[in-house]
Amino acid sequence: MLKYNLSAPVSEQPSKIPTTFLQCLSVREIVFVEEQKAVLQHHIDRDDARSYHWVLLSTSTPPHPIGTIRLVPFPHHPQPEPGSRFEAPSSHIPVQDSSILFSKPLPQYKKDRKTHFHDGAEPMIKLGRLCVMKEERGEGYANLLIQASLAWAREHPESFEVEEVPQWKGLVCVHAREEAVSTWVRNGFALDEGMGIWFEAGIKHVGMFYRLDLK
Repeated sequence: MLKYNLSAPVSEQPSKIPTTFLQCLSVREIVFVEEQKAVLQHHIDRDDARSYHWVLLSTSTPPHPIGTIRLVPFPHHPQPEPGSRFEAPSSHIPVQDSSILFSKPLPQYKKDRKTHFHDGAEPMIKLGRLCVMKEERGEGYANLLIQASLAWAREHPESFEVEEVPQWKGLVCVHAREEAVSTWVRNGFALDEGMGIWFEAGIKHVGMFYRLDLK
């Protein structure tokens, strides 16, 4: 990961980068950068290095990546305030070296504001970067990715044990684009009215939660 060239596309990355990560980023590159016009240099963030990533491959021969999702363990930065705006960095902002980006200190665990489904203190994991190739949408692949990541988290709660942080009890959060709410609802997530609406790159986002049964 420390050798990843943030200024180059997936096709030009060093061979030492994990294959699964490259496959995930190849989908994100097409959906977020080419389709949604995000800046190539800035669609990868600090959390990518500590996240768990899933890639969905096609059934064609040879198979190719068609969808992805990531799971970010705690701790996290504070939840966005209602009405806040987060603009994507422009292409004019200098790109950090990956060794610097991925080595930045993680956020410290601390109490956050209370919302409808979160008391502000309970640890939670976050799902995000969910995307499916345009030509593959409408086939339920987003549901497969969500359910696969939830199933893994349910079966591996020990992966989220952190010193001096309360035990994880199955709480899962997602920051969803407003038009994607129905996808998350189909998978058991509920809208948290207490989180309000905020904007990321000009797109309305809302908070949603799901409780995994860890018994």
